[in-house]
Amino acid sequence: MINSGARSGAPSIFKKLKKLGAWPLEKLIITHSHWDHTQGVIYFREKVEEEGISPIEVFASEKAIPYLKNQSYNSCFAAEAYYSEFLNIDGVKPLKDNEKIHIGENLSLEIIETPGHMPDHISVYDMSNKTVFTGDTIGMHWFPDFYVCNSNSIYWKEKDYLESIEKLKSLDLEFLCIAHFGVITKEDIGRFFDNSVSMYYKWMELFDQKSDKLDNPHFLIDSLWNSVYNDFSDKPILKDTLEIAVLNAINYYKGLKSL
Repeated sequence: MINSGARSGAPSIFKKLKKLGAWPLEKLIITHSHWDHTQGVIYFREKVEEEGISPIEVFASEKAIPYLKNQSYNSCFAAEAYYSEFLNIDGVKPLKDNEKIHIGENLSLEIIETPGHMPDHISVYDMSNKTVFTGDTIGMHWFPDFYVCNSNSIYWKEKDYLESIEKLKSLDLEFLCIAHFGVITKEDIGRFFDNSVSMYYKWMELFDQKSDKLDNPHFLIDSLWNSVYNDFSDKPILKDTLEIAVLNAINYYKGLKSL
């Protein structure tokens, strides 16, 4: 399995795994150390212990190990729905760029370093099925053609993000699997990459223009909604989804400009 989800969501994932006949898990790969991709490890390890079965091999980038051992850094993001504490995760096997994980006799997964969203971010490439699992590398896609900037405070690195996009674009792909938002296929893959980058620049350009309003996120949300997202004016519920992303992007932008 790739990513564990949060602790609050892990029971639903567990039920689905059982229904699919995919439990017990043998291997679990974490794309990056944010709580909503890691804290479910706690739940799955508890289940393994309860059932007295073999431990799950948990993998992550070698760069993720310090973040996993001290998950308290996640306090800069929105809190877990039902848990006030982010638990540390030990016993994770480190992965290097271009390393391969062999699954059975006929499948191998290649690890590709794709930082930007987080310094420890990796993507998982299944060459034989022309599929890549990108975690949060590329951005957010909450509705058809509704792309949202994914610059997450001080951990975001523009240069790394743009290089990671180019690295992913060079792969032979039929399926692009993004965390939270499902699967993009065929000709839509290139469009997703391009729109993700375009949206990032649009947000940064607006912040440049409205730099005197950085302490007024609701003004910036209104500005984005009335300019960048004006095609979605008939779906006002989407506007509410921008708030956390805008707050994180403002923090990143302030750091970028040393404000």
